[in-house]
Amino acid sequence: MIKVTDLKVIYPELTITFDDVEIKENAITFIRGQNGSGKTTLLKSLSSLITYEGLIEGNLDITYNSPKPILFNRSVLENILYPLKIRKFNIDSYMDTVNDYAKKLCLSPLLDKHAHKLSDGEQKKTSILRSIIFGPKILLLDEPTTSLDVESIVELALLLKELKHSMTIIIVSHDRAFIEELYDDVIELGGNYV
Repeated sequence: MIKVTDLKVIYPELTITFDDVEIKENAITFIRGQNGSGKTTLLKSLSSLITYEGLIEGNLDITYNSPKPILFNRSVLENILYPLKIRKFNIDSYMDTVNDYAKKLCLSPLLDKHAHKLSDGEQKKTSILRSIIFGPKILLLDEPTTSLDVESIVELALLLKELKHSMTIIIVSHDRAFIEELYDDVIELGGNYV
């Protein structure tokens, strides 16, 4: 479980405070709220990408997947393998998993293709696969269905249902059908500004 207490993020132009929340392990939790309510700020706080005040407790083996993919100037496969390389994991022992996930997201024919030549949706799926390949305990997905067609969203939903048995998944999304298909819990943010 992740426990967030007295969380506050100070930006130059405003301060966002959050109600205390507890996020269940091995479940899919959606963060909802209007624009400006702090959804992305909460995800970035959980992943320590921004400075915050307050307390975040729990297993913080976390990866954050941003709304806009940032891919390296390399092949799709090299992008996917990057987290394994920097952690000095044995890449050969992960290749079956790479191929399995790539098949489930229809990326198998693209593994040798240059990442910058992919469509926006293909880049998004490559980025998501890169985020999950090393098996983080907590996966943060910020608007994961952006640029995905309906078929790709269904494929992603099936994969996330499988992954929640081994990781805690926290998602920011405006896609109502995607939320209703997957959610175990929903946290509503009200946007508490100072």
